[in-house]
Amino acid sequence: MKRLVFVAFVLVVPFLLSAADDIPEDWLTVAEKSDFRATSSYDETMAFLRKAEAAAPDLIRVTDFGRTGQGRPLPLVIVSSDGAFRPEAASATGKPILLLQSCIHAGEVDGKDATLMILRDIALGRRPELADGSILLFAPIYNADGHEHVSPYNRSNQDGPMEGMGYRATANGINLNRDFLRLVSPEGKAMARLVSTWNPHLHVDNHVTNGSDHDWVLTWLVAEAPQLNPAVDAWVDAHLPRIMAMTEEDGHRTGPYVSLVSSSDPTKGMIWDVAQPRYSSGYFPLRNRVSILIEMHAHKPFRARVYANRAFMESLIVEVARSADELVRAVAAAEAATVALGRADADPSEVVLRWNVAAEGETITWPAYEWTMEESMVSGGNRIQYHPGKVREVELEWRHTPEPGLSLPRPRGYIVSAGWPQIEELVAGHGLVAAVLTTDTTIEVETIRLSEPELASFPYQGVVMIEDFEVTRQREQRSFPAGSLWIPADQPNFEIAVQLFEPEAPDSLVRWGVVSSVFERKIYIGSDLLETLACEMLVNEAVRREWAEALEDPEFAKDRRARYLWWYRRTPYWDETVGLLPVMRVMAPPDLHTEPWP
Repeated sequence: MKRLVFVAFVLVVPFLLSAADDIPEDWLTVAEKSDFRATSSYDETMAFLRKAEAAAPDLIRVTDFGRTGQGRPLPLVIVSSDGAFRPEAASATGKPILLLQSCIHAGEVDGKDATLMILRDIALGRRPELADGSILLFAPIYNADGHEHVSPYNRSNQDGPMEGMGYRATANGINLNRDFLRLVSPEGKAMARLVSTWNPHLHVDNHVTNGSDHDWVLTWLVAEAPQLNPAVDAWVDAHLPRIMAMTEEDGHRTGPYVSLVSSSDPTKGMIWDVAQPRYSSGYFPLRNRVSILIEMHAHKPFRARVYANRAFMESLIVEVARSADELVRAVAAAEAATVALGRADADPSEVVLRWNVAAEGETITWPAYEWTMEESMVSGGNRIQYHPGKVREVELEWRHTPEPGLSLPRPRGYIVSAGWPQIEELVAGHGLVAAVLTTDTTIEVETIRLSEPELASFPYQGVVMIEDFEVTRQREQRSFPAGSLWIPADQPNFEIAVQLFEPEAPDSLVRWGVVSSVFERKIYIGSDLLETLACEMLVNEAVRREWAEALEDPEFAKDRRARYLWWYRRTPYWDETVGLLPVMRVMAPPDLHTEPWP
């Protein structure tokens, strides 16, 4: 992986330095004033943000981008040396727009506290260069309700803040880092609206993670080509190593996100599973954007984590400013490529529904802490015990390159039959370009029919997902009423539509149960009439042969419901819409009468 350039530095341990430095007392954050024993509350955070805005109103604007389930405003801080505090004005500057998000898991507060320090330095004129080269959008407390559900026991494996931190999920139990595509939460809907309105060129998602133990304080993950558009991937290759080198020059060890193949045997290597669209790192590539997942190491002291998170964001902002035109051009090229693939006269191509990880990886050096295997009293088996501070350099295979797992021919667009408001809401929520049919229309489409749904055994994100099903596709002439939606393929964010509408995709409408009513039979046939029709059909030799073959399966032969459905499907009374998705693939350029929607 050419973007990996690990540079050795003589490290200065930043958390041994004074947090106060030459900062005025009244500008210290709650974390700094408490010697990093505490983090600021929502109200304390908002007061600090307002103070920064008052100190530099020409640079900093504090607003919000929505409301939580409990009614809290979701803070958004806009930093612009041009006074470009609205999306249209920001776009007109030609500068890259960066969205730096923290506290999606509200106990993982490092990014928020680092953000306050950065804004303080901008407000006081200590780091004017941070405001010059790009438009900065800080969302410091994404999960604001969870942020106020404070306890020192919310993050058992995290080293501070000792006085407590927020809760992982929202007030009604939704994990926001599983809601980027589904948009079931008010917070998720607000974030999608923010992204569709501002169209940031780059996104950062600040987290804290535990698991294995090692010497890196900051780890990172980013989507790669071909999951990420090659033009944008090339920007990452050229600049992410420099960002990480600057972070290390500031005294913080960094490395790729550590996800071990085996938690009991680290020598078996590391693997990056390709992120699904429910996650930020899987969603933003659908928009042809860079999304950098930052995972601070939970076992490091809170002070060290905040300083490292701050150093990374500052390095990122500086590096983006140096390559501003490059990033803007890369995103524009990526969007143009997606549009070109979807045009009516484009050559046939494919869309990827699911990604796998390539079987072969590369070798990296992991600065693990020494470990031993010990007997576990809790589980009765063995467990791995790390010994912090005793570094053991380990050569590991690291698998991370995505490759297509399931692909289909790219449609020219999708038609959503009128009468499905839950689908229309998602189309609008993601800012997809759509038009509405103004007349009843009959055209050839590729239909998708589903059968044999298999439900998960346990709820996830408040629903029981559909894990598997049978899929049948065929070309048909179908009629659509006026009011149906047309979602064309020649738009920059078309891959979002693909992931929503293609049932085999990991976070499709089907899998999340959004359209589960299609599996239900709404009408029935009486057994007396069915018996009569079955006897009449048995006159046909082909039917007799098919029935005899079906009865050779003893499970089928004794299943009354299966036998009933076998015959029912062969009658003219069968409802052909059972299992039929209301979203259909249009494979040839259509002639439609439409008007803009909404």
